Amino acid sequence: MKTAGGSGGFTLVEIAIVLVVVGLLLGGILKGQEMINNAKVRSIADRQVSLKVAWHKFVDRFGGLPGDYELADSYIAGTEPGDGDGAIDENEAPLAFQHLTAAGYLRCAQCTQTRTSSGITPTAANSLVNNYGGVMSIWDDATHYAFPTAAHSHGVANTPRLMSHTGPRIPSNILAEVDRKIDDGVPNTGDMRFNRYDPTGAEEPAVAECTKTDAAGGTAGSLPKTSSAGANFWRPAQVTPPVYGNCGASIFI
Repeated sequence: MKTAGGSGGFTLVEIAIVLVVVGLLLGGILKGQEMINNAKVRSIADRQVSLKVAWHKFVDRFGGLPGDYELADSYIAGTEPGDGDGAIDENEAPLAFQHLTAAGYLRCAQCTQTRTSSGITPTAANSLVNNYGGVMSIWDDATHYAFPTAAHSHGVANTPRLMSHTGPRIPSNILAEVDRKIDDGVPNTGDMRFNRYDPTGAEEPAVAECTKTDAAGGTAGSLPKTSSAGANFWRPAQVTPPVYGNCGASIFI
């Protein structure tokens, strides 16, 4: 508005109104982003829980493991049998999704790929995909997950564990909330662990970008090799330097 002298300007009331409006807009944007993040957290958590439930329902019904079930073609239409060795290899993961889908325990339009004699790699064309485009999988992993024991050292394989992989590309703060929602909130203990596996081999999550060694935000980021080294923490969304949002996890089945 104009003052009595004719010069332009804003009154204190007008400035206050503008600040209130800006505050409301910023608050709405932040709240909207929080709601979006919460929805993604629930989606990832629900998907992991439903996969675990589907797995156990399949085992209870057929007496075999999805992807490994050697009588699958006899009892589940349109499937190929597994080798029945009691374990799911990386190249059998797509077949596990196919068995679960064909049996009615999983909704996955692209999960129709059968295993060839040499096996196949999980891709977006034959496996589940997470909210961020990362390829998911289910198999007995022994090399990619955080497992802090005195026997574990760099280059030494972990104990093979059957697990559902969330896939890469997930921001660390989202995985932290998922971990708190379905497990203990710590990336190297409990049933949910940090996992660097990427089926494509192109976007493998980095330990230092996804975890930190202390609550204050230490930048070393390495996972402890012994349980006495202390618990690890998921990195927050914003630190200095910024954390690249390409992380992954696995849930033991």
